[in-house]
Amino acid sequence: MHKSQEDTRPPLPGAGHVENYTVPFLVVFAFLVYFTLLAIWAVYGLPSALIAAVVADRFIPRRES
Repeated sequence: MHKSQEDTRPPLPGAGHVENYTVPFLVVFAFLVYFTLLAIWAVYGLPSALIAAVVADRFIPRRES
């Protein structure tokens, strides 16, 4: 690295720390799934929404415990 490209500044406070956004993501994702199934139900009827939910559930990978 060239001497003029060296970073001599101290790191910012909190550098290297990443916020955990897992819970907010899961909450927003749950609302999106709910409203998507609600829209499918409104347009195509309850059986289509149930079939879509079952198909989506089958594609969720499960961990063996």
